[in-house]
Amino acid sequence: MTKLTSIFVKSPFKKMREHMLKVIECVTLLPGFFEALHKGDQDQIIAVRGKVYEAEHAADAIKNEMRDNLPRSIFMPMNRRDLLDILDLQDSIADTAQDIVTVITNRNMMPPGELQEKIIQYLTVAQEACLMVGDISQDFDILIETGFGQKEAERILNMIEKLSEKESVVDTTGLEISRRLFDVEKQMNPIDVIFWYNVFDLIGDLADYAEKVGNRLRLLLAHS
Repeated sequence: MTKLTSIFVKSPFKKMREHMLKVIECVTLLPGFFEALHKGDQDQIIAVRGKVYEAEHAADAIKNEMRDNLPRSIFMPMNRRDLLDILDLQDSIADTAQDIVTVITNRNMMPPGELQEKIIQYLTVAQEACLMVGDISQDFDILIETGFGQKEAERILNMIEKLSEKESVVDTTGLEISRRLFDVEKQMNPIDVIFWYNVFDLIGDLADYAEKVGNRLRLLLAHS
């Protein structure tokens, strides 16, 4: 009886949705962090950093709970390994958001004034990619719980394609801001220059991980 009931467990997809909500919370806090950074408002910088840490820790707690409690034998339209892989990719978005605020605050970095507007633009398109995959993930979880309807599957595939296009915009914006930094780097502390390139890479990683989540979901739809 124990073995029988263990495979009819509560659906894990509600927890997947809760995890993604915390991941998105991490990302949506970043514009406020950079706004405080531009103003030099140290109290607000520390406050927003704390909120990012709290959201990332909450995402970790959900991830660990799922890993610890997800049975190896379970009736689902996707296997356990796929579910955990997608969970890890989602979590990488939250980890990256935390890395961004950690690198900047640990070195007390200030954004170059000439790049402030471009940084916000870059962050905005990266955040848009994350919001898109958040919507895709929520819809996908509901889809697999209720059955793979063809019309709904096609709609999600279309959303994934738009996410891929958005990630390309992020890549282009990242190249542009790196060129801008190259133009002004002689006026900056050389070590800060290295770390700003790192921060720009991390912002790009937000969209990269979002696209990877979308691609994994695309593969699952293709095999459904």
